[in-house]
Amino acid sequence: MNGSRGTDDTYKAEPSHREMMQQELMDLGVWLIEHPEAAHKNLKPIRSARVLEPGVYYNRGTGMVDRIFAPQRVPLGHRLFRVSTDPAAPVEEIRRKVLEGK
Repeated sequence: MNGSRGTDDTYKAEPSHREMMQQELMDLGVWLIEHPEAAHKNLKPIRSARVLEPGVYYNRGTGMVDRIFAPQRVPLGHRLFRVSTDPAAPVEEIRRKVLEGK
């Protein structure tokens, strides 16, 4: 073994917990793209924010569910929905809110 993470068989065979969480958020984004009515029904739309507070957001323009840990400016024209005010919320809680709105 040469010590490089890119060629380490264990690294390739066992994705990290962080990678698995990111994949789950990507899957939720795909589900929301396929069910656009769910975003309006289950999530809080961000209408006039100039700066996003930390939290978890669904960006309808990109179809991505993102964790934001520091305040960020909102690009003009983006359609964002707040999923959670806690950027470190467990994926299960995010999934439940996206699917059920609770």
